[in-house]
Amino acid sequence: MSAAEVLSEVGEPKEKIILQRWFYEQQNQVVVSEGYITDIRLNPELKDKSIRFSGKHNKNIPGDEVRLLRIGMQADKALEIAGQPLRIQDGEDWIYSSRQRIEMMDGEFYRADIHLKASLETLDWVRLNFSPGGLLVMNITIAFIMFGVALGIKLRHFKMLISKPKPVILGVVSQFIALPALTFLLVLIIRPTPSVAMGMILVAACPGGNVSNFLTSIAKGNVALSVTLTAIATIVAVFMTPFNFAFWGKLYSDASNLVIPISIDPVEMLTTVVILLGIPVILGIGFANRFPNATQRIMKPVRIISMTLFLGFVVAALSSNFNYFLKYIHLIILIVLAHNALALLAGFSIASLGRTSRRDRRTISIETGIQNSGLGLVLIFNPRLFDGAGGMAFIAAWWGIWHIISGIIMSYFWSKRPLPELETE
Repeated sequence: MSAAEVLSEVGEPKEKIILQRWFYEQQNQVVVSEGYITDIRLNPELKDKSIRFSGKHNKNIPGDEVRLLRIGMQADKALEIAGQPLRIQDGEDWIYSSRQRIEMMDGEFYRADIHLKASLETLDWVRLNFSPGGLLVMNITIAFIMFGVALGIKLRHFKMLISKPKPVILGVVSQFIALPALTFLLVLIIRPTPSVAMGMILVAACPGGNVSNFLTSIAKGNVALSVTLTAIATIVAVFMTPFNFAFWGKLYSDASNLVIPISIDPVEMLTTVVILLGIPVILGIGFANRFPNATQRIMKPVRIISMTLFLGFVVAALSSNFNYFLKYIHLIILIVLAHNALALLAGFSIASLGRTSRRDRRTISIETGIQNSGLGLVLIFNPRLFDGAGGMAFIAAWWGIWHIISGIIMSYFWSKRPLPELETE
């Protein structure tokens, strides 16, 4: 049908999107609009997941380089990776509603999508963009946040590990052993696509979030224990975050017969974590010990600034990709909700099994359920690590928003439930 005939049959669309269709060998197709990839369509016969999500292409299959492309990638970058297509044809997408689209090519009807519906699989192909300048700001933000956390770390917090070891050990086990393991089981049960699963595993591998101490105080938990766990977790995370992601990510890959879509460089990840956590923490502890009076004066302002920067950091990560966020966020809302609930429940259950006090149970639950997803986002947007992998970024970004909401709700709930007067710090 010609364009005129289509218009006569179905009328004028709400929107017309001008684009190009790049055709490669094996019937692989790339859709480009305004200089960016908007869709990738592989030959259905070649969509075997063990190949598709490998992050590598088969040199023996002509045109297989298309598998390395991602939605949101610049057209010039796509040409560098996949090479020149066999042919390029001009076209338009005629949008009639959120679920109805007609595709035109060279002025003629090409294809109709009557029931458009985004799926989790789409996120594996999405590559979110962040400028080099934005990445630098993200790194500085996380480093400043961790410096602020370190200002509150004192030698006595580590002494608590000796004087009252049980709740501290249970908190560390809950955060760095139980949560990653339970996350692994959760991804096996719900079987999300690889990039979403890797996002869940990465968030679970990160240390506790910087708002956990504040939420613990609202919940009438053990603030001293919370600060101690934050201090120890921050130090331990320098090594445990890369280890947990590599261990559980590889195990998930083998268990699900899928090859992880990102070939991670463990040295690069360790280096990044050391720079973002290790150096700021050392500087923060050193500053607090050298200038205790100044530290007391700046502690509160630094925490307020850190919280503001963190929220701005998450907003910035989403704002430059806001169209993708609006389009796909509904796909992972329930996954993050379930994952965060699992984390809170895991902390509370482990503390209960360890027969700790009710205050300590609240504290360990919050420490386990509040994760430093900001660190996860920095790692995800690192071009030498995950380069803005869509599913991972959506999980980490929404977690960064949701865990504050769930933490406030949980803390407020606990604040209204009295504790026995004999339970003292």
